[in-house]
Amino acid sequence: MPTSKKPQSLLRNNFNFPTFSSLPDEPKIEIDLKYYDSGPFGFKPSQHWCFVGEIVEFVGLVRVLLRVKDKDGQVVTIGLYTDDRGQALASQIKIGHTVAVLYSEQHRFLDMTVGIRVGDTSNIKIIPCSLEQLLKASDDVATLRKGQPRRCGSCGKEENASDNTHLRLCSRCRHTAYCGEDCQKKAWVAGHKTDCKALVGVRWFTERNWRMFYDWFSF
Repeated sequence: MPTSKKPQSLLRNNFNFPTFSSLPDEPKIEIDLKYYDSGPFGFKPSQHWCFVGEIVEFVGLVRVLLRVKDKDGQVVTIGLYTDDRGQALASQIKIGHTVAVLYSEQHRFLDMTVGIRVGDTSNIKIIPCSLEQLLKASDDVATLRKGQPRRCGSCGKEENASDNTHLRLCSRCRHTAYCGEDCQKKAWVAGHKTDCKALVGVRWFTERNWRMFYDWFSF
């Protein structure tokens, strides 16, 4: 009996959420027509894209520099060239957390290494969970959107209007549902406390249309 194919979740889409090796070069070096369209006023993005990676190391003596691992396991440098050299984000940066950078491009630094240069704080966000947790949350959202029945996140009971079984959503992530307060408390201790952060992080991405570019996104 054939198994049903799982829907591809948003963050596993390697066009809108590319790995470092698939990022376009900076336009001053070369225009990547996979990501940009030409128009009467020059080039503009054809779709939105965002790089995501897990922080494995960081330094912040002069400016904040992050070493992050992308979805392929490649470790690259992200340099924060914002007005405050990344200090506004310093308290949020922790090894094991995920960083997201909108419209990131491959940049050649003065030491001839290639990484990502961030010049605007509205283009970068720290998400307080691992990359693996964030991708799993993206998968969970995609499965539910495909039409799978909602089940209690603790006991597994399926929502069924015919027998008056109604589940209530977690007020924070608005994704995981529970039979009642007892199940919610058990699930929180069993792991939803961690999963909830990832689901909240994913919600920002799933609420947006990444395939049509009308204006720039910002965090």
